[in-house]
Amino acid sequence: MIVPTDGSPKRFLEQENYYNVINGYKDLFLKKDTNGVPLVPEQYQGNTHFKELKALFLFDRELRFLFLKYILIFENSFKTVYSHEFSKKYPRPNAYLELQNYVDNDPKSVLKQVSILTKTIHDQVDKEGAIKHYIETYGAVPLWVLVNNLTIGNMSHLYDVLKNAEKNTIARYYSDKYAKQYGSRSSIRISGEDMQSALKIFNLVRNKCAHEERLYNSDFRNVRVASIANYFGMTNYNNRRVIVAIIYLKIMLNKNYFKQFYSELMSIFKRYKDEFITVSFDDILDIMGIDLSEVDRLH
Repeated sequence: MIVPTDGSPKRFLEQENYYNVINGYKDLFLKKDTNGVPLVPEQYQGNTHFKELKALFLFDRELRFLFLKYILIFENSFKTVYSHEFSKKYPRPNAYLELQNYVDNDPKSVLKQVSILTKTIHDQVDKEGAIKHYIETYGAVPLWVLVNNLTIGNMSHLYDVLKNAEKNTIARYYSDKYAKQYGSRSSIRISGEDMQSALKIFNLVRNKCAHEERLYNSDFRNVRVASIANYFGMTNYNNRRVIVAIIYLKIMLNKNYFKQFYSELMSIFKRYKDEFITVSFDDILDIMGIDLSEVDRLH
């Protein structure tokens, strides 16, 4: 690798950690055999420059910041919709702790989720805050208060154990919101399965972002997105990659929020597209599962 001798790489690595930068992002720049496996011992492609690894590291960090910001916005929205719809259907105090209000074909999963809710209340009841206030004042905690102490992973599992009627009601809320905001002639239909997939990918991406793990080349396994992608006429995408999160953010975020997200994403792409010589920026986008001509259809 070509490494400047002015001391700047050393200062950068002292701040960012050698392992995180070099071991985390070198793979893209290594020579590989015909099966795509790095040579042993490892060798960089000719003329690989330190600034390229640094650029990829910083590019990925900016992606994490961006996705985390807008997934948190969705998370707040989903908690609000979930607690509203569940409480409207089951208005009794602490109805979310009653097993009969969930699916009846997976008692183990239901018990697990109810126990998490119970533990969340137990852990917060002695601490200053909303849960303690509601327990002492009203003897019960409204779901719309409790959800603020839950992660998007918790919410995803809670959605999984809802009865189909409640799942579809929540999914329909996002379908109706999309149609109203975009004035779509052919309204989009978001099913309960689509909603579960959206929650799955958002939870996976959020965890990557929160723990500063690599995002750009993450493999999320197969995520259901075909029906939503087809709605936008997208066919050249990889349903194992971060493109899936972009597609779901389009239909789950409010119109103005997605417009901001899209603008910020394109701005990041523009800033980094000329930072790479050994590999092309198109190669990086391909790893992310992104075809820019198709992503433009979301704009």
